[in-house]
Amino acid sequence: MKKLFLVITVISFFSCNQNANLSVNPSFDSNVEIVKQWFKLWETEDLEKISAMISNSVKWQGCFYGQPLMTNKSDLVNYINKWHVAMENITYNPTNFLSGVDSETNKLNGSVRSYGTWSGKNTATGKEFEVLFYHYFGFDENGKIVYGGDYGDATGVMMAVAPDQE
Repeated sequence: MKKLFLVITVISFFSCNQNANLSVNPSFDSNVEIVKQWFKLWETEDLEKISAMISNSVKWQGCFYGQPLMTNKSDLVNYINKWHVAMENITYNPTNFLSGVDSETNKLNGSVRSYGTWSGKNTATGKEFEVLFYHYFGFDENGKIVYGGDYGDATGVMMAVAPDQE
């Protein structure tokens, strides 16, 4: 009976340690705050402050069909600016903020993912839109965004708010 109790105790100890490895990365909470600020700055269209959050060597995947990977800060800032010029009253309503994992180790790495709904209206046509998107963000040790991307039907949004065909 003593041996059985010892075996159960050892198994329980190792089980608890396994669960400890699933805890949130210590930088996750602060990175979520950075992402929340990112979305607020999108809404206020503060391109200067958004730019300050981005690493010079960022890698960003945009959401348009066939769009190549952006590999520097100026390309990403230009991409964001095009959204700001085309749309107004932009808001992001997040559904959640989730921990990301390192693709090689499968360990939580402090990166942040978010599903949410964008809404606003096209500046030229006045047509409104609402669309579900997924975003992911990775950070360096200084809290700068070093990689990320957008997944959603951006081409569909542009078609939906385009001028009516006559």
